[in-house]
Amino acid sequence: MEDRSGPANAVFVFVLALAVRLAWVIVVPTKPVGDFAMYVESAAHLVKFGELDPEYIFMPGYVFLLAAVQALGGGLLACKLVGVLAGAGAAVAVHGIAWQVWQSRRIALLAGLLCALWPAGIAQASVTGTDMPAAALMGLGCFSLVRHASTRRCRAAVLFGVFMGLASSIRAIAFPLCALAILTFRAAGLSWRTAVRGMVVACAVAVFLLSPWAVRNRLRYGETFISDSHGGVTALVGANPNTDGNYSRSLNRMFREVTGWSVLSEPHRQVDRTSLAMALSWIRFDPAFTLGQLIFKAERLLVRERGLFYWPLFRAGVLPPSAAFVAGCWRTALETLADTFWMVVIGAALAGLSVAILRRRWLVLSLLPFAAVLSALYIAIFSEPRYRFPITLLVFVLAAAGMSWAGQTAWDVIRERRVSRSARREIGLALALCLLVFIGAPTAAKAGASLRDQHRWSVQVCHVNQAARLCSWRRVSDNPGDNRPVVRGVWDGVGLALPRAQPQGSQTSAAETELDLPRGEYTVQVAGYRACRCSGGRGRRRGDHASRWYGGDAGGSGGGGKCHGRQRIYPPAWRASSPGWQVVPAPAHWDSRWCHGTGAHGSLVGEQAPGRES
Repeated sequence: MEDRSGPANAVFVFVLALAVRLAWVIVVPTKPVGDFAMYVESAAHLVKFGELDPEYIFMPGYVFLLAAVQALGGGLLACKLVGVLAGAGAAVAVHGIAWQVWQSRRIALLAGLLCALWPAGIAQASVTGTDMPAAALMGLGCFSLVRHASTRRCRAAVLFGVFMGLASSIRAIAFPLCALAILTFRAAGLSWRTAVRGMVVACAVAVFLLSPWAVRNRLRYGETFISDSHGGVTALVGANPNTDGNYSRSLNRMFREVTGWSVLSEPHRQVDRTSLAMALSWIRFDPAFTLGQLIFKAERLLVRERGLFYWPLFRAGVLPPSAAFVAGCWRTALETLADTFWMVVIGAALAGLSVAILRRRWLVLSLLPFAAVLSALYIAIFSEPRYRFPITLLVFVLAAAGMSWAGQTAWDVIRERRVSRSARREIGLALALCLLVFIGAPTAAKAGASLRDQHRWSVQVCHVNQAARLCSWRRVSDNPGDNRPVVRGVWDGVGLALPRAQPQGSQTSAAETELDLPRGEYTVQVAGYRACRCSGGRGRRRGDHASRWYGGDAGGSGGGGKCHGRQRIYPPAWRASSPGWQVVPAPAHWDSRWCHGTGAHGSLVGEQAPGRES
């Protein structure tokens, strides 16, 4: 391997990355929507009024950048140039990291080219988002760290802290990564004491850069903190069982109906804390479903490369009709290109990882915790494919080494007509890692989907004495071995997936919810319907029976009376109205003493006539 790489390669990578991204931005007229439009509008508000929008609850760094561009007279195209420059800067950072950790011009150039010509990365240049700028700053921070860790540790710590502090001003999730500098200092040969000092300096510099934001938060909220007021809301979105952790506007509606607050309105801190408490209760509700949801979020974060084309090309409204038509014609080809590129990169990165492990390249391996911790944080909270940009930059460093190793190994085998012992070990480990990932990942994804289906539950707004609250619904089944997915989240709460009837008989679908209430008399309504009026019920206190309401009558009017034991609610919205479905009485094993009412019971269990499909 060669000793060093000249700056000419870095300049070439920067110019190439800049050129292709600038060409993309000029050719593809992506319009900001959603959060991306909010950043542009918040920057305009900052320029006009000299302060952030009252509903702005995110980190301010990217908005400050856009505001500076707009204050200088720049329009939307100029705002997009921030992403263009960030993408080019990320390619240079990847080139520099690969140069420092592998000491090879070939590997460094290949890593830079992978980033510069990354299809999905190019497409993201037309999006006014925080993801690429934050990733570029994190990449430059890692480059500064590995560049100076062994020779100028003070400079390494300060520069790393500067870049990570700037990245944290854009995405708060970058700040915890400052502590991982200790691993790189150790990998560079420094003692634990010196490594700890370097880490402390890096963290202190990052905190210093974020201190104006902390002062602003103190004046604004009466609390001192360096993060945003959005973490709890993000966690709530990621824990939503109705959408498997995807964003849905119905969540905003439910939150407003239950709490009286909008997720973006004042009081921001109380909204954030309430959202976090709600998210934690959902996470604890069914651990098996939560595990399946975490697997799904990991798949979305780390596997779905085609999802990176959604915001710049395929999201409704981001392109004019004519451009959207052209993009639709090329959609299959673009998505295939993106997925193929990513799979090749992953395979090459696993080969590069095997080389780093067996050759004990500690400086390379010290960067893996950055990717692992960032992945874990996003998977635990909320994940989108574009959140993996900082991770992808480090993957390119490994992938370039893997490609270089594969080419060199093949050439050595052809030239020497034999495979050396070290090459056999590296090939064996590389194949083992590839098998583990490319077989294990689909297996884990399938297991996660099975867990979600078998333990699926949903959330809906219900009313107890006209007070809105969230009810958590889970399936009811007579057969313990029946694992059919029944409960389904819908736009306004929860629904039932009706089963296909068998010729020999009928099938039913049902779900239940539990309410924690003290002894008293309550009117419970689900979807605007009075399910049952009960008195003398016991709440779910230690030593008490849990309360169970059984909902309504076939005519649609609830009955009043005494409730005993654990009570269930069955929403009338689930009354079977599709062709071939009938309203049937409650099954005999459901004791009518659960709710003595004036009406007949059973309007909320659907039975499908033989031979008909819902």
